[in-house]
Amino acid sequence: MENSKINVPNILTIIRLVCSPLFLPFLIVYLLPLNLFWLNSVVALLFGFFSLTDFFDGYLARKFKQETRLGQVLDPIADKFLLYASLVALLTINKIYFYWVIILIGREIFMMGLRNIALEHHFTIKVSMLGKIKTFLQMITIFILILNPYQDLGFTGAPKWNATEQLFLFATILIALLSAYKYYQSFVALFYKEEESMPSLDEQEEDGEFGF
Repeated sequence: MENSKINVPNILTIIRLVCSPLFLPFLIVYLLPLNLFWLNSVVALLFGFFSLTDFFDGYLARKFKQETRLGQVLDPIADKFLLYASLVALLTINKIYFYWVIILIGREIFMMGLRNIALEHHFTIKVSMLGKIKTFLQMITIFILILNPYQDLGFTGAPKWNATEQLFLFATILIALLSAYKYYQSFVALFYKEEESMPSLDEQEEDGEFGF
């Protein structure tokens, strides 16, 4: 594993990290309220490009053995920037109900907390297939939210657009909550397994670990 070399996967990650929070929210807030489908399409394609960099940076890094510590650190941060920037911008123009934003962002914060605690206890929580499905559905949902030329929440406006939007949104919320619960179960099992493998306080004192 290379430690610091800037390569194509890292460049893709940096593009997502820097450009998605700087340009995407501005375009969403100022262009989508115009309700022009071609403008929505441009913004949606830009979001799609940023989303695809998340796939290609990991794929290229594995394929060409260009995984780096820098990429491992920046990749999840870039993912969060893209998600948070898009959801907050869509919430600003009333394209998504605020509770859904709280659930989706809260889920990510919850997962970051679990992963940080896991690292402190010297174990990791592996990405599950359910988590990958959540990410895919989440990106498709945001893509549709951006593409939809109707600003109304719910099922008003064009029934086909909003019904499709709501279907993907509810599926995303369901999978997000279910995957978070599964991750929590995995975390608890690994946490107690790690605790059981650690010596007790009495054993540590006998070994002189707390001696003065």
